[in-house]
Amino acid sequence: MANELMPLISEHKSLAELAHEAIRERILSSYFKPGDWLRQEELSQQLAVSHTPVREALDRLVADGLAERVPHRGVRVSTIDDNGIAEVYCLRLLLEPLVGRLTTMNITRGELRPLKTIVDQAEKLTLLDDMPSRRKLNREFHSMICKACGSAILKRLHEIIWNRFPDWMLYEGLYRQPTSLKSRLQREIKEHRALLEAIANRDVSLVEQISASHIKGMKDDLKEVFGFSSHILEEKQQQMGL
Repeated sequence: MANELMPLISEHKSLAELAHEAIRERILSSYFKPGDWLRQEELSQQLAVSHTPVREALDRLVADGLAERVPHRGVRVSTIDDNGIAEVYCLRLLLEPLVGRLTTMNITRGELRPLKTIVDQAEKLTLLDDMPSRRKLNREFHSMICKACGSAILKRLHEIIWNRFPDWMLYEGLYRQPTSLKSRLQREIKEHRALLEAIANRDVSLVEQISASHIKGMKDDLKEVFGFSSHILEEKQQQMGL
């Protein structure tokens, strides 16, 4: 199978780093699904490495928020519940405008060019089979924006919050809403382009506004794709002062 783990070979990264990347990619691509157990013995065999790098990789995945350690049982892919999704939604609503503000103040012209390339590539991906690639480009887009903010701590926090959001399920779910898929994918591209233009123009206020609006637009997606309750989102927003 194309998604099966392969033996790790690299002259530049440790085996633990390579194991982390390999398992992480399988989680984000839904090869390993929420609740799946990440068995150290099986992973060691598949990756053709000893238990030590796999154990280190699993520790890092837990720190990333992609996996959770269950006492006396082991490590599994983090499960998803409505309350957790609502909390991540609210945290992104708080965090993305801050990331946008700092990035607008610190980004270079050289860092803007690859972001535009990502948006151009994503715009061409509209089929169901394209959704994993489109999701990956979307994540890369927001990650690169955060990387340009100049804060390593904020970048780490941003990554942890992103890892807790089931974006792969959202993209696949959107495709199964044929009446609204096209408009939603177009909306995403339009907002990404507007965000890049505002960043390029150093318009901090507009960047904050677009960043917040971009996250708020996900509320309808959550309700339609997951059957998410408006009450849960509104309650969580009140709890967090939003």
